[in-house]
Amino acid sequence: MEFAVDIHRLDLFGIPDGNAPGDVARVRKMLARLVEAESLSLAELQTARDIAKISGGVCAEAYVFLAAMFVSQRGGNTFLRPEKGAALLESAGYLETPDGGVYSNDVFCADVREVWPAAVRAAESLQPGGIVLDRPDAGGPRWFFQRNAAAVDAVSAALSARAGDSACSPGLQPGELEVATAFDGFSLDSEQIDAVKTATSRMFTVVTGGPGTGKTTIVFAILRALFKRGLAPEDVALVAPTARAARRMVETLGRQCLKAKGLDDAGRAQIEALNGSTIHSLLGGFPPRWKYNAGNRLPLKLVVADESSMVDIHLMQALAEALPSNCRLVLMGDKNQLPSVDAGAVLGDIVGGKGLSCVARLGKSNRFTGALAECAAVVNNGDAAGFAALSQEVRPGDASWVDAFDSPETENNCYRFMLDGKDRRAVCHAALVRWAEHFGLLPGGLLVRLASDPSLKDDPALTDGVNSPKARAVFAALDCSRILTVVRGGPFGVQGVNDLLAMKRFGGRMPSNPLEAAGVPVVVTRNTPSRDLWNGDVGVTVEGRRGMMVLFPRGGKVVCCPVSLLPDHELAYAMTVHKSQGSEFGNVMMVLPGDPGHPLLDRQILYTGITRAKKRAVVLGTQPALDAALEKKLERDTGIAVCPADVKSS
Repeated sequence: MEFAVDIHRLDLFGIPDGNAPGDVARVRKMLARLVEAESLSLAELQTARDIAKISGGVCAEAYVFLAAMFVSQRGGNTFLRPEKGAALLESAGYLETPDGGVYSNDVFCADVREVWPAAVRAAESLQPGGIVLDRPDAGGPRWFFQRNAAAVDAVSAALSARAGDSACSPGLQPGELEVATAFDGFSLDSEQIDAVKTATSRMFTVVTGGPGTGKTTIVFAILRALFKRGLAPEDVALVAPTARAARRMVETLGRQCLKAKGLDDAGRAQIEALNGSTIHSLLGGFPPRWKYNAGNRLPLKLVVADESSMVDIHLMQALAEALPSNCRLVLMGDKNQLPSVDAGAVLGDIVGGKGLSCVARLGKSNRFTGALAECAAVVNNGDAAGFAALSQEVRPGDASWVDAFDSPETENNCYRFMLDGKDRRAVCHAALVRWAEHFGLLPGGLLVRLASDPSLKDDPALTDGVNSPKARAVFAALDCSRILTVVRGGPFGVQGVNDLLAMKRFGGRMPSNPLEAAGVPVVVTRNTPSRDLWNGDVGVTVEGRRGMMVLFPRGGKVVCCPVSLLPDHELAYAMTVHKSQGSEFGNVMMVLPGDPGHPLLDRQILYTGITRAKKRAVVLGTQPALDAALEKKLERDTGIAVCPADVKSS
């Protein structure tokens, strides 16, 4: 495949310099493939050009090394080990055809293997120009962009200092602990109680556990205990990487008030006074010029950050630097979920550290049970045989396979719907349509019927912004199911699935505006504070008095936005697994890409998709794709090390 347009762009930008020594033509062709595959941007290549100029001019192969550094950073690594560079570039050259196939990568990979030794040698000339070479005692040389090196050092130092400070305040007395952990109908187990003890006596605590292990219940107990000791709501910030995750934490805490034993009106008012926000909103301003920073600390005494697996190294650096010395930091999250989109794996690195008494691990789930939980566990271990034994097989020829999901006996189960043969695309699409029909997403289905109810026009949800019984019924039908994909493009990606179901929704045609009818799921893709709409918010269309509206849940309220004023958005019949983090749905169908060699297939993405389900999960794809996901464990090179003084000296 030729990349004439991309090569011409590189030529116009002088990337690499046509007068530079080395094989300029071949390097440009390699870079063009990476640009076409969207593994490298022109902006990144212009940065590479600037680094080359600062370095006083370099050979063409130096651009290949810088390209590998950018690819490595996109993969979540904070540094590049030279011995991994060639493999990273080969994977980055993966390029799909419009119909879901894959363009040949053989010539590109051969060029990478031949050029890479020269690229590594050329890296030495780049050291003064924006990248840093670090030679640790073990593991060989590591190449950092200067910004990443500074962030790794800052986060490691800040969290190590906090992790070593165990004298924050006296531990909870037995009577205090008993009050903080008193709930009607259930009791905290020993792991959960230990987590409460740790978080109320230390400056820094990490609470990690899978779905249903009670992480938010622990937050409630921590807040109740510290409020009793004099902490005020204005001293507390509840944050998450996304507005949706922050809002869900606050809503869950509100529900905990109903279960808490002995909670008086004052205590309830303190909990209900708390609001959730994104970490970005808490810090204020725009990166890297945050409003709150090392020179202007946050006026807080407790910060609880949920879904911390999604927090990248630079955001964690900004948060750590903005915290005053007397402010507790509690990180919550599931170490087995997908790490942050950007560089770093802060939560995973901390939990994986040795001898850290600040880490509280939760193993028992009170909601996520049965074969569904067991399948998630074997996915983490890469156990293909165990997954096959624990999950139930769905036969593609069985037209009524999804009807069994009406039975409570099928709850807490995981299913595998394996495609084979040349007609797998047609079989996949038929399964998706059958799923959508069963869960009410198409004409005549429950969601469409509820959202089309004419009485909604005069319902308090639309007139007063109240989350009325009718609105709650619509949202319950919406969250009863969700289709999750690994990729965005192609017939097995978000775009293909959304187009398929939208055409089914409108009788085989694609309307100019798919939001012209009631009962269409939609997801916002851009933060719009003026309308209280945030990236990742999922709503549904309903007909109002003045035209079509989109309803979004907000706890006891709703946000109601006219379709004509809706910010950037997409259909939400399907969404990517990445976009679904921090959410839960009754039933999940996870669609794997057609090619088992797809670079996004790994255990973490499979685990994250399965654990979004509260009742049932269905994995739909080919057996080779499933095997490839189970075989590959996503590992990041980050350099983050949390090592408190008491551990260093031991």
